[in-house]
Amino acid sequence: MGQQPNIELEISDLPRPRPKPAPSRRWRPDRPGDMASPDDVPWGGSFGTTGPDTGYVLRLLRLRQIALGAGEHRGNVDAAVVALAGARASALGRAPISQDIDVALLVLGLAPGGIPAETIDALATERAKWLPGLSHDAAQARALVAAVPVDRLRTTPDELRAATAAGEWRLGR
Repeated sequence: MGQQPNIELEISDLPRPRPKPAPSRRWRPDRPGDMASPDDVPWGGSFGTTGPDTGYVLRLLRLRQIALGAGEHRGNVDAAVVALAGARASALGRAPISQDIDVALLVLGLAPGGIPAETIDALATERAKWLPGLSHDAAQARALVAAVPVDRLRTTPDELRAATAAGEWRLGR
């Protein structure tokens, strides 16, 4: 619509361009706790050893059928398997694979093939001490992982099965 001839416009009445944001400033890690390089990431102790995509264990675990013992809940067993399989994958410096779940199931005594019944019963007794409430207690899951020596986690499933069948390894030891 055109301007009416009897109205004078002031400079303040004219449309103004909107200001555009200035280019962003370069970010630098200068606050306490900011990490400047991968070497600054805490490692070991209560920080653990982080690995790439440890959540993939949950996807792999969904594909497994696990025979639960009396009074065991799938959520607690899953939390234990995820903690142990994630710790194994991280200790080996890679993302989780199905062998990590095999080792975790062997550590917990949930893969009984080729292992004597008395050893499986002893593992079930130890498992009963660790599993209650594990899915709701991260500190308890960390304690479970800490109870398993890293050299046991790094073994292959066949080596761990042989050691467990020979009585060399149980969760309580």
